[in-house]
Amino acid sequence: MKMTIETKNDIIELLDNNIIEVLNDNNRLSSGKVIRRVSSTKNQQGQFAGFDNDGGLILINVIDMSSSDFTAEAGIIRPAKDDTLYCCTTSFSKNKKSAEAMEVLAAWPLYKKNPELHLPMETFFRSSFSPEYILYLKKNDMLDTVFIPLQQKLKIGRYVEVINWDNIRKEKFHEHLKALKPGEHITYIALIPQTTSYAPKFYSIGTKPHEVTHYSLRSEGFNFKPTHGGHIKADKNEKGIVYYVDAGSNFIGKGIKTKLETAESISKALKREYKDYIFIPLEGRGAFGTEQSY
Repeated sequence: MKMTIETKNDIIELLDNNIIEVLNDNNRLSSGKVIRRVSSTKNQQGQFAGFDNDGGLILINVIDMSSSDFTAEAGIIRPAKDDTLYCCTTSFSKNKKSAEAMEVLAAWPLYKKNPELHLPMETFFRSSFSPEYILYLKKNDMLDTVFIPLQQKLKIGRYVEVINWDNIRKEKFHEHLKALKPGEHITYIALIPQTTSYAPKFYSIGTKPHEVTHYSLRSEGFNFKPTHGGHIKADKNEKGIVYYVDAGSNFIGKGIKTKLETAESISKALKREYKDYIFIPLEGRGAFGTEQSY
């Protein structure tokens, strides 16, 4: 896929209007910046959340800008030689044009129709574009660039489905568990109710930091307020595949000081939701895997 004339013209106009700039030094990046990668085969945009151990750029809410499609809740960009990286020159934080840009969302019929989704809509809006970028899209009648991915992510509008958000959340987490191989781990955040009258909730986007995971959760249709975070590591013993569990998140928890009884409560909650799995609690941050961890 070669870069289209439309993409070239779009980039030129965004540069001329100081909405984006070429990113020549990744070390200048700070968490929250909106990044766009353009090459002969890629045209992606998302919010920068940090680096992985190999220097890859962790992005959340990744959009294919060529097709205006939502492609991933989180991903890692490893720039190739022919890639050009751009970043938005501003953000929604302390920006005089933020209110004007948010009015674009507030006027959207699907925003008015779905008040229960206002927070994930607003979070996605702020994390995917800058205020000036939104106003540029409005001026050029290109708001589908943001509204189509938003509909796809939240399964509304022209992408509406009969949705049970709890089932979607539960199955997404199940997919992460099933994908784990011995020695690998995921980071997770969870809501563990104080009473068994309510079901626990778990969420993961792989091995991303707990803070990034929490931010990603806020733009989900099943957003919840987490009470715990930690790691789950797969291993193999005489019983087959087992899953070690800790609650040692430094972001939502006490890190290495986390007591075993806390991990036991997490394991019990996991067993309630995923009965066919064997969960073994560990104190502290004992469920470290072979990849990056937080």
